[in-house]
Amino acid sequence: MNQIHWRPLLIIAAVCGLMHLALITRYGFFRDELYYLACAHHLDWGYVDHPPLSVFVAKLFTGLLGEHLWALRLPGTLAAMTIATLYGVIASRFGGDKTAQSLAAIFGGFAPVIAVVTHLYSMNGLDIMLWAIAALLWIDAQAPEKRSRWLWLGFVCGLALLNKLSGAWLLTGIALATLLTPRRSELKSWQPWVGVVIALVMFTPHILWQIDHGFPTREFIRNATLHKMVPTPPWTFLGVQFIVTNPVLAVMWILGGYAVLRRKEWRTMAAPFFLVLLILLVTQRSRENYLSPTFAFVVPLGAIVLAEWLSQSRKRLIGYATLLIPSALFTLSMALPVWYPTTFIRIASFSPIEPPVAEKGAKSPMQGHADMFGWPEMAARVRAQWLALPEEERLRTPVMGMNYGESSAIWFYNRDLPEMRVIGRHNNFWLWGPGDWDGRSLIVVGELSEEQRELFESIEVIGRMDHPYAVPEEATAPISIARGLKIPVEEFWAKIRHIQ
Repeated sequence: MNQIHWRPLLIIAAVCGLMHLALITRYGFFRDELYYLACAHHLDWGYVDHPPLSVFVAKLFTGLLGEHLWALRLPGTLAAMTIATLYGVIASRFGGDKTAQSLAAIFGGFAPVIAVVTHLYSMNGLDIMLWAIAALLWIDAQAPEKRSRWLWLGFVCGLALLNKLSGAWLLTGIALATLLTPRRSELKSWQPWVGVVIALVMFTPHILWQIDHGFPTREFIRNATLHKMVPTPPWTFLGVQFIVTNPVLAVMWILGGYAVLRRKEWRTMAAPFFLVLLILLVTQRSRENYLSPTFAFVVPLGAIVLAEWLSQSRKRLIGYATLLIPSALFTLSMALPVWYPTTFIRIASFSPIEPPVAEKGAKSPMQGHADMFGWPEMAARVRAQWLALPEEERLRTPVMGMNYGESSAIWFYNRDLPEMRVIGRHNNFWLWGPGDWDGRSLIVVGELSEEQRELFESIEVIGRMDHPYAVPEEATAPISIARGLKIPVEEFWAKIRHIQ
């Protein structure tokens, strides 16, 4: 263990925080952020596509500060600063000097894939932070006088499970690293077992929710794997990780993964990283951020190796910094909402590297930023069409989005008009049901299939979206009025169920 050099770590964390704050209201709400806000108005112990913790956190911050974009993104900014600091502290636990701690913190704060998921509010930013906290607690728990860290580790693992089901990978990785190494002697004490109990007790309400609702998340995962995710060969997956972590920073997780094979005293640490890496390589279904939480278990080690190499020559240090600064500025400017859309599209058109594609479907020229465009305009157009209906028909006509982004946006931007009921067929919107809709008329946003159209006596397109930067699915989405449902509402709702 080495001294923690707090000054550089806090400076790096502060710069990271300022970066996020400077961009915190750029472009607009992301699709998933609007969905989290909708879920926050239906607090529960579970949701179709995620456990409840991220929704509780969103409710806490927006309940205290208001439903503003900056308020919703503030937890992610705090998580980003925490991640940067923790990476440096973990490096210190393995003897890393000031340079190693600083390098690890720079990765934690400025690796593009981590910067993205902590800038846009989601469970993913919280996930990376919780894994880093768990890594530090697990390291400290091996000291006999700090066995109580196992209890805190159980608490953090419980939070990780309540945040994202991949928290099970964290538990499994730590369990394997403990059982298969000399650290299994710690299992003779009572603290590790109580830690496990704490984690499972905390997760129990979500398990009960899944049982009560027929395990909808199992269906969500199966459908997403079969119909939504693009197969990713191992070499493509590794190449994507190299790019999304910034090639100049990526050497740290590569060096960390390699170093544990050569340094016996480090091998225990990397078990969670290699476990998740193996799962993702074998399943070949992954988004670019799925490996990110595990970097806490190897990047600090790789930072130590890199720092040792850089310390051998001042030219090496200057050369690395010369590569790092421009690469960080460029990759972050493309990953975060920095440029005006026209500028971004122009820069992206010259890039020889295609952005990683994890899901099927057409892509916007704004790439991953597209989900932050078009929502207010969609909500306004739908509102105008709804208000144009005769009053008697309007008050019995809900609006249905074909996906959770459309339903969430229409609800959020029209929440000052409670008479306009918003329903949806996708994920938790489907679970919340059609309310008291009587089937006589319905405004639909998005494309209905031919089979779905035949369930109504008439369908008329009354408007259409036209946004150049939105996701193609929404950029030209039709707005239709459907009248005269031919079957009972309950049967219709069962037919349009879309869990994916």
